[in-house]
Amino acid sequence: MPPQATARSPLAGCMIFILALLIMVGLIAFTAWMPFRQANEIEKFTKASPAPLAVEPTEGNEAKVNALVERLEAFRADLNDAAKPARVELTADDLNLAIAAFPQVTELRKSFRVREITADALLIDICYQLNGRPRLAKEGEEGIMASDPRYLIGTIKGRPHLARRELALQVDALDVPGATVPQGFLEHFSTLRIFERYLKDPVLGPVMANMTRAEIKDGKMILARVPGENPPEVVSDATFQKGSQRFLTLLGGAACVFLAFAATMVFLGIRKQKRLEKESGGN
Repeated sequence: MPPQATARSPLAGCMIFILALLIMVGLIAFTAWMPFRQANEIEKFTKASPAPLAVEPTEGNEAKVNALVERLEAFRADLNDAAKPARVELTADDLNLAIAAFPQVTELRKSFRVREITADALLIDICYQLNGRPRLAKEGEEGIMASDPRYLIGTIKGRPHLARRELALQVDALDVPGATVPQGFLEHFSTLRIFERYLKDPVLGPVMANMTRAEIKDGKMILARVPGENPPEVVSDATFQKGSQRFLTLLGGAACVFLAFAATMVFLGIRKQKRLEKESGGN
């Protein structure tokens, strides 16, 4: 005969704790499995090796670099006068030259190159590094876990996105030859906050804060400040990480449900045990 729970038997309480433990282990296993699942999906549209993009040469183009610097400095000076309009127009060549020459965008070299500015969008070739499949860290690597890089190689269609104090790149479409990019990844990749680190920079911070427009027009990217026009709202992390926050919300909800269930089971088990002990003592 199988053991039966009696008034003084701990079997009922043990079963509750075992069930709660199994749920907790399942939740932990699900959390640990998610990065591998994401890695499997990312590997379908990325490459293991980079395809570095051409960088505009600065040697021999000193005159062009100096002219671009002068235009940007004039724009910055105009922004200092709130009553005065300010405007600068940048071509695809200007943007590629800026990537090659300016230290603030060093990380974009060999990974971003503006192919063309159409009537309504920036067409940018990319070789963008992503984190790959998780693995144990090798000797010399920091931490316990690490990953080998994967490279997103394709073309994005985007536009400048200005929010108060920040200039970002809004990605409207992503084309990867021979692959389909999942919608969830596109949502996560929808806003590239290239200048986020410069929000408090003494030079670039005030420049971005004083602009009221960033748009594409006549094959150029136009940055401007129109007197009396209010700048857009701040770029939020919610916009930047829609996909990630959705997952975290679901995970947090699952954790809350588990904790509530475990607490309820423990409470009911203790109350039942006390009631049985009381009834047994009364007999």
